[in-house]
Amino acid sequence: MSVTQWREEWTDPEWATLRLAPVWVLNAIAGRVRFDADERAAFWDAVTDAALRSTGPGRELLSTAAADRRWLFDEFELDGRPVVSGLLSVTRLLERMSPETRDDVRATILRVGESVARARGPFGRRMTLEDEQTMLLVEQLLQTSAEEADDNPLDSTTAI
Repeated sequence: MSVTQWREEWTDPEWATLRLAPVWVLNAIAGRVRFDADERAAFWDAVTDAALRSTGPGRELLSTAAADRRWLFDEFELDGRPVVSGLLSVTRLLERMSPETRDDVRATILRVGESVARARGPFGRRMTLEDEQTMLLVEQLLQTSAEEADDNPLDSTTAI
């Protein structure tokens, strides 16, 4: 299936939710819904970097977000979902994807957040402890229920 066919699988509201995923990650890191010029610049730098590292649907997702660069943050503010609700909506959509597509899309979204978090950290090279913890929470929120169940130590056959 081509990337264009993949895009056509989603309704407009679902696609809007997927496109806003990296902005919710920025929201989690910055702790607010309106971003200053430096945060926006770091975000778009991160989007470019993450898109270059993706060869699949994640790149398509970021390309369409970048194509609407002028309006993406306005759409985010109008959407109004809090960060956790937004990311959980994204996770529900991730659950419908094939494992390869899901991994690419999730990794691409997380790359944007990690890049922004590094930009905020010491010398722009590493994340602060707080941003690192935030990214761990975001990563956890983007795990599907099946992945979460597979990763549950209480389901392990190993004795505790």
